[in-house]
Amino acid sequence: MSLLGHALELILALGLVAFLAAAVAYLVARRFVRRRWTRLRSHVATRGALSAFSLILAGHERAVARLTPEEASCGSSARVRRRMWVAIEGAEEAVRHAEVCDAPVAELPAVCRSLRTLAAEMDHLLRLERRLPPGPDRPTAVRVQVAELIRASRLIQGAALGACSDTAEPQVRSLVRQAGDEVEIVTAVLTRLRSVAPHPR
Repeated sequence: MSLLGHALELILALGLVAFLAAAVAYLVARRFVRRRWTRLRSHVATRGALSAFSLILAGHERAVARLTPEEASCGSSARVRRRMWVAIEGAEEAVRHAEVCDAPVAELPAVCRSLRTLAAEMDHLLRLERRLPPGPDRPTAVRVQVAELIRASRLIQGAALGACSDTAEPQVRSLVRQAGDEVEIVTAVLTRLRSVAPHPR
């Protein structure tokens, strides 16, 4: 066999050994990290920190939801992009949930797809906007269009949630009626049992 063939065999063998070593190292490291994380997660301080982080995140989401579309389109381009995508993802998630619940959604899924396409274009424009110096010469049309996208996303989300609510209303009404009937039956049975039970002397 030629020298080139021996060299190729050696390279293949070394590559296989390196791949196996990397796979073993990955599995060992993953197992080590999982064990440490399980112990760390059960610690009181870690649980407290995770709870505090969840509360802060929930508060931030509520604060962003209270912003008008015009307010949400103000600020740094990174922050505005994030708010825009949060609004669009909220609309998409609401429409998906409505479809799962068999609620009437009409053409809302297609509108969400168009919304995402336009949002990608706005995202690109906001990235380009960062390169411009702040001042009166900076164009405001992009921010106005982002505000309109956020408004449209919220309208879609509201419509999808309303459709889900209307679909669930008969089931909720039926469940409440059934619960009331069962409570009345239990009350009547208890009243009957108390009336026939022997009274202590």
